[in-house]
Amino acid sequence: MRWGTRFLVLVMALVLAACRSGTGAKTAPARNATFGKVAGKPDATKWMRLPAQGNAQVLAVEAGVAGDRVSALLEVPETDCAVLIARGTGSVDDVDLFAYGEDGAVLGSDEGSDKAPALLVCPPHPRRVFVSARIAAGHGLVAIGAQRVPVKEAEKAAGLYGVRHRPGEIARRLSVWPGLDEQIEQHRRSVGAKWVDVRRVAVPLDSRMPTRVSASIEPDRCLDVFVLPSDDVGYLDVAVMDERGSIVGRAQTAGRNRNLIVCSPVQSGVTVEIRPHSGIGLAVIMLSRSTEGSEPDIDARAPRYDLFPTGTVDETRDKLGARRRPGRKLGAGTLEVGRRSSLELDLPAGCVRIDVIGGEPLRGVDTWLWSADGSLLASERGGGRAALFACGKAGKARLDIEALTRSGPYAVEISNEPEAPKQLGENPLAASRLIARMVSRGLINSAPEIGAVHQLELEPAKLGMLDLKIPVGRCLDVNVAIGAGASGVELRVVGPQGDELSLLRGSTSGHTRVCALRVGQTLEARLELRVLSGNTRALVATRLIDPR
Repeated sequence: MRWGTRFLVLVMALVLAACRSGTGAKTAPARNATFGKVAGKPDATKWMRLPAQGNAQVLAVEAGVAGDRVSALLEVPETDCAVLIARGTGSVDDVDLFAYGEDGAVLGSDEGSDKAPALLVCPPHPRRVFVSARIAAGHGLVAIGAQRVPVKEAEKAAGLYGVRHRPGEIARRLSVWPGLDEQIEQHRRSVGAKWVDVRRVAVPLDSRMPTRVSASIEPDRCLDVFVLPSDDVGYLDVAVMDERGSIVGRAQTAGRNRNLIVCSPVQSGVTVEIRPHSGIGLAVIMLSRSTEGSEPDIDARAPRYDLFPTGTVDETRDKLGARRRPGRKLGAGTLEVGRRSSLELDLPAGCVRIDVIGGEPLRGVDTWLWSADGSLLASERGGGRAALFACGKAGKARLDIEALTRSGPYAVEISNEPEAPKQLGENPLAASRLIARMVSRGLINSAPEIGAVHQLELEPAKLGMLDLKIPVGRCLDVNVAIGAGASGVELRVVGPQGDELSLLRGSTSGHTRVCALRVGQTLEARLELRVLSGNTRALVATRLIDPR
């Protein structure tokens, strides 16, 4: 029996033996291991000796379900290579394998859709390697194994263990991917908002099985998934699933590339599943996280999905916690897809916050607040909840609520926002958008905290201008929202010499930040605003913040 095959057989034999044992489903793993010896176990080299000078060993065995991990810390001589593998029992459908240095550097990953991942780590590499296997689908026992091999035998070992990618191969392919940076830049412009790269990886695609990649979404942020396939595969299906395996949404099927955006009010994990209808090839997966407060700038035409509530209405209300003032209940019931529910309100003078709180299995809510004369006061959309801010005179109003994709329970609560600036009540729609943006960014918790508000008349052929003065060592956060009658707002900050310091475009609101970091020098700048179409009034709120 060849040495590579013997290693695989021994790993599987250990896993199956653990399954048959009467002591339970787990075998205590060795968390810190060196080649040839596993703490707390007999010397593995006596029954895992290989013809070459390298040694093979089982690092850890664990039982788990989808999302669980088994990990080990391994020492590898700096002059040798190491083959790392993970194997699962029959009830495990998909296992991903990762290797990291102690400084967090990624040494390799195998996220193919099978339960036999393998990695090759060769010099230069750190002496200590952290190995982690993740169950992507199924449940059962998973074992991690390692084989030390000389550099001259690395290719032979990689072939025997089924290593898909050699060290640095993925990075090289990404660097020469035709038009990659241009396509990403074009995509960013089309979806709007601001994004930070989270992950860029090339993965194998096969029409016979799906490829899965896991990702996480931070609270009140969005994740942009952009997939660019090679010419070897055709017609991709791309779906995003939540932590329970339910499909959140699917990418639109126009053209070759695929993209969709997923947003979440809480920390969440998702899995991206990709499957071509034909061929075997590669795809680049680009995962990006929205910058704080830029979510309202996502283009309305972009395929956006929201993660949904996983608890009752009361549990969703508790998660809001200190984000809002205590409110009184206005109504409750069940929202139905395709049927809009309406609630008559008596709004007090000034500003109020209206929370629409959903519970499982509700999926997606769309809300509109109308005045007695039919004018739109506020609107908001969310996965399982929405917060609207209404400012103006006392009077009658109507709240319309609609479930987007699945029916479920909801409740409506209202709380007063006393002592808000007078300008907010004079421009209710712009005020609603301005307060909502600043609250979502964490700048304020309520309308009275917004501070001084400036009004500007805007039209496409005329600039609205506002002088800005930023003290030395501070930053000025500028927030803008427009009212009814126009769409598309452009914010531009110009320095004292006419140099452009910032430029941003949004649909109905936007924000930018300018800092005075030159020693001993206050920055005097000018804010220039215009709308792309229509005529309207804009509200501007500024806030001095620490650059740290």
